[in-house]
Amino acid sequence: MCDSFDGPPPVGQVKAVDPEADALMAEAKAYQAEGKASKARSSLKEIVRYHKLAPNAAEARYMLGQSYESTEDYRDAFKEYGKLIDRYPQSDLYESAINRQLSMAMDAADGKMIVPVFWGAWNTTMESSVVVKWLREIVEKAPYNDTAAHASAVLAKFLEDQGRPEEARLEYAKLVERYPDSKYAPDAQLKVASLWAGSHTRGDNNLVNLSNAREAYEEFTLRFPKHAEAGKARAEAARMNKLMVQQQLEVGRYYLERSNEYTSAIFCFEDVIRQKKLNPEAAQEAESLLARAKEAAAAAQANTES
Repeated sequence: MCDSFDGPPPVGQVKAVDPEADALMAEAKAYQAEGKASKARSSLKEIVRYHKLAPNAAEARYMLGQSYESTEDYRDAFKEYGKLIDRYPQSDLYESAINRQLSMAMDAADGKMIVPVFWGAWNTTMESSVVVKWLREIVEKAPYNDTAAHASAVLAKFLEDQGRPEEARLEYAKLVERYPDSKYAPDAQLKVASLWAGSHTRGDNNLVNLSNAREAYEEFTLRFPKHAEAGKARAEAARMNKLMVQQQLEVGRYYLERSNEYTSAIFCFEDVIRQKKLNPEAAQEAESLLARAKEAAAAAQANTES
């Protein structure tokens, strides 16, 4: 069978022995011991290119990744580990390759990975687009692995730190749905709730965002009723309800004082009063504003009739 295929070795087709590949591996290790990284890579590339069915092909891929890491060629290192993961899922080095990818991605997310730009004119941290791409790749390639849940958590936090709250919230939500039993799920669910709550002051969907935040906090108490933060989540859900009533009061005030839509104002104030248990202060203010709205509505009606 030809060794030029691209993909995982067909079942039962891996060679029991490959003397030429063994010789190349010995040569690569000898070069490494002498500190000749370039020559070692040349031998390793011979193995992965022309001896993909050899017993040591996965090891050659892993060693290439390590070699590129040692010389700070991080993109090439990540690719080599990825090729091992794609092509040799049964290898003993499979999990090690994923862990190396995650470690690299975490260093990049933390700003610890320094790379040259403009042909070495200066150095900077790894681009955010590369960090996101790496983390997404890890999640996709190890969907049932604890490493994938970890990568999801790192990705969501990275997006949050980058000032991309909507994307971060979606990643946290995916983490909870895909890995509900992982140790990262409770914190992720709280993040979903807090990011919804934090978005209620942006845009014109305040009530919707507050409602989503309340539901997310309630979801936390349902999923993790014995968690140490369950009490706090219930309190936050109650606070979201209170804020929603307050927001309804402000909408009514706008109708009354800014747009002169008195019927809409009356509806809002009556709704606030009905929710007195959730926000007694807002209900008390709504009663006063309701009287004003009814007076204004009566006066407007009288003017129309006259």
